[in-house]
Order: sequence, then structure tokens, then C-alpha cells
Amino acid sequence: MIPPTNAKVVPNVDDVPNDDTAPMTSAQADILRTLCEDTGEPFDASLTEGQAEARIAELKEKSQG
Repeated sequence: MIPPTNAKVVPNVDDVPNDDTAPMTSAQADILRTLCEDTGEPFDASLTEGQAEARIAELKEKSQG
């Protein structure tokens, strides 16, 4: 039997630093694509994670009001 450990098996998303050089995640791309369609804005598939996060926030605000 393997003894228990306090180490996390799956890291908490909040514990993982946002990498501004990594490409956006597929979840971000899905959200961004939908928001772009809803607001009539162009979809840019080349955004980084950080850029996509900022763009999603911008488009959410635009679509709400």
C-alpha cells in the first residue's frame, strides 16, 4: 500500500500562473469565438492566454451593454 501524501494530485487552477506567452486554451477559444459572433467582432486565433483573457472581458462588457 502506498502511504497517503499531502501533495495535490491535480493542481488547483488558481495555483497555476497564467502564462502570457502560451497560446489561448481551447476553452478560451470557444468562449471568444462565441463572443465575437455575438458582438460582430473578428476572431483572432493567434492570441495568447493573457490576451484572450483580456479580450474576453472586453467583449463580455461590450455584449452586456
